[in-house]
Amino acid sequence: MERLISFDTKTALEFALAERIAAILSETLALKGKASMLLSGGSTPKQLYQQLSNFDIDWSNVHIGLVDERFVDQENAASNEKLIRTNLMIGKAAQAKFHSMVFDASDYEQNLTLALPENELFRTTDVILLGMGDDGHTASLFPGDVCSEEATFSNELMANTTAPNEPTRRLTFCGPILQQGKHIFLMITGAKKLEVLAESQDKKYPIHHFIPFIEGIYYTENA
Repeated sequence: MERLISFDTKTALEFALAERIAAILSETLALKGKASMLLSGGSTPKQLYQQLSNFDIDWSNVHIGLVDERFVDQENAASNEKLIRTNLMIGKAAQAKFHSMVFDASDYEQNLTLALPENELFRTTDVILLGMGDDGHTASLFPGDVCSEEATFSNELMANTTAPNEPTRRLTFCGPILQQGKHIFLMITGAKKLEVLAESQDKKYPIHHFIPFIEGIYYTENA
């Protein structure tokens, strides 16, 4: 598969990808004085973020956001924001600037209105890290969900979508915004996900809309 970069272990993958992301951030900071990245949640990239936090770059000028989020309070175990704050924004990376997606956990529609201005700077993003589920979803763009289908092609910045599992209410950046990222990476582990990725175009999984834009697919069979 084109742009597939395989590793024998997840640890080797995490170090290589963290090194690549840190290099891009450093180069961008040197050129522009600031850098931005959108990150995915879930358990797969947790150690990657811990590795990345150790790099000595000017984190105070790095803006961090989320590719997508669960509509839950930031202290909820399912919160992607909590994952990032706990595993990346520590040590050297503690000074990075984080941009939330959840502002009003009591009002789903109003929250989206509040999240839009906070995340406007990510219309052009230096680094985007995507993940993929066993159903071929990426970000919070899910197969079989009408809102996800609309968001995949919408020119709006962000949208609310519906996941097939709890918590079902999600927020996500829309497809064209994610596709415009300057450096887009996909991180997947396990042979099953590689199989899903390979058949994604034929089965019209959401991830297939992003494959042409991905710089590198970082993969290990060992989850």
